[in-house]
Amino acid sequence: MHQSLLQLLLKEKKIGFLVTDDKFLITEYGGEYAMFVDDSNLSVVATDIIPELCGCEDILGDVLTGILPQFQLENLNRTLPTGELLYIDLTILSHGQSQLLIIFTDNTIVATTQQTLTQQRNELSLTRHTLIETNQRIEYILQYYVPREVGKALMEDRLIPKLGGEEREITILFADLRNYTSTSEHLTPNQTIEMLHVYLDIATTAIAESGGVVVNFIGDAVMAIFNAPDEQPDHAHRAIRAGLAIQSIAAIYQQERDDDIPPLHFGVGINTGKAIIGNIGAQWHYQYTAIGDTVNVASRICSHARPNEVLIGSDTHKHTENGVTAQPLPPIKFKGKSQEVTVYQVVSLEDDSLIETMKKGL
Repeated sequence: MHQSLLQLLLKEKKIGFLVTDDKFLITEYGGEYAMFVDDSNLSVVATDIIPELCGCEDILGDVLTGILPQFQLENLNRTLPTGELLYIDLTILSHGQSQLLIIFTDNTIVATTQQTLTQQRNELSLTRHTLIETNQRIEYILQYYVPREVGKALMEDRLIPKLGGEEREITILFADLRNYTSTSEHLTPNQTIEMLHVYLDIATTAIAESGGVVVNFIGDAVMAIFNAPDEQPDHAHRAIRAGLAIQSIAAIYQQERDDDIPPLHFGVGINTGKAIIGNIGAQWHYQYTAIGDTVNVASRICSHARPNEVLIGSDTHKHTENGVTAQPLPPIKFKGKSQEVTVYQVVSLEDDSLIETMKKGL
């Protein structure tokens, strides 16, 4: 009865065993060893049945003498006549007087599960690596094709990529090159591109360093906004700081340049007021920008600015009376405006740290 229960247990757990003497000759076998060893090929020498033990004779000797409590081999694979692949765990123990007990355990389910999990981990790792590369590529593309702050807001899901916007008080800055058209007439296309690159880089760097967002290039002009998409309580000061930095760094470049790029000068116009901020465009193309009368007035102020001059609207002046020295100009009648507009010429700004910082980078 006990023998039957033992056989049932060995069969249920798919366990087989061999017993060998100190010469590794098989003296006894039982259980489900036949699942792992073909009876027709059953040899009297254990190493013939288990070739993985070849070369392990010294270790087996240590198990026989008790130096090692046991010796294990895991995930040995065997192919049955049916073509089924098995994975076997082998445990070798000292048994009685100068005998070894070799226990076979079917580990197929565990081994195949581990293989599946390993494969899945590798696939997940590859997917993760691919996602990281894709994310880096998206960030790279956003960096050069979308304003940095807008791209960051999109990636962080703070800005929804859909048409529409919100009304917000912002400060708009336009910086436009003077005499660009007449100068570019005498240049090759490549020279014109190089000239634009240099001057637009000066303008965009000054704007970015002051926390502004360049939302558009209009030929030789730059349009930037402050206080969007992130809130900036001192947005008017930031815009003036950027405008003065544009003029100062452009002047320094012209003094120190050693290339053939003709000297050009910016006119800068700044205005503060309510505008619609958001994604404007068509169904298949969005542009993060600002629209409204505040923007139009800023553009008109810029067109009125002379080379090396920074002009601001009256609302910008109200926001920056402390810390900014500006002189009022005679009221100007802009096209499309029913009333004259008061404009101020910026003379100086108390905090000129941005200009000093950018000078060090030249």
